[in-house]
Amino acid sequence: MLSWKQLAPAALALMLFSGCATQENVKQLVGWSDDEDTTYSGPEYPATSKIAIAFQPAQVGQSCRVFAQSLVTIPANMNGKQIKTALLAEAGQRGADQILIGCSREAEDDEGLNFLYFRPAAEYLCTDQCGGWKYGYEVWEEQGGWVSLGYGELGREEAHFESPMVTQMLLLRCQ
Repeated sequence: MLSWKQLAPAALALMLFSGCATQENVKQLVGWSDDEDTTYSGPEYPATSKIAIAFQPAQVGQSCRVFAQSLVTIPANMNGKQIKTALLAEAGQRGADQILIGCSREAEDDEGLNFLYFRPAAEYLCTDQCGGWKYGYEVWEEQGGWVSLGYGELGREEAHFESPMVTQMLLLRCQ
């Protein structure tokens, strides 16, 4: 007997070829739910205003725990200073002490500034698991070429990004 995981690709193909596929029933078939997967539903921490920025897991303190995982959609024509302000505002609102910024890619669509959250099963120490970037793969794999958003660009007005992009970001609480 075939399992559901073995039948799902065939069912999806049948729906697509028969013209019965809608965005909603395809999302259901592959287990994607915009409401569940992308809105913030993590722990409620007091807002913070002093937030450290890291680009490598080794730059994160030993006691820092990841409480939220996000893919950030950034609209076209933002500069590095505007992006930094937006990332820190969101992180501060959620109570982060530090953020870890991963890779950035050109976005296929300009969806404006948006934080797509992928809640971890439980908070985890960054020193144990950071850098794997295993969340939001179904969104991440659909994006374009790589974009440099690092120390040389983040926070700088002269660093201008003409294309929209998607950036990986972890929110951390540190003891």
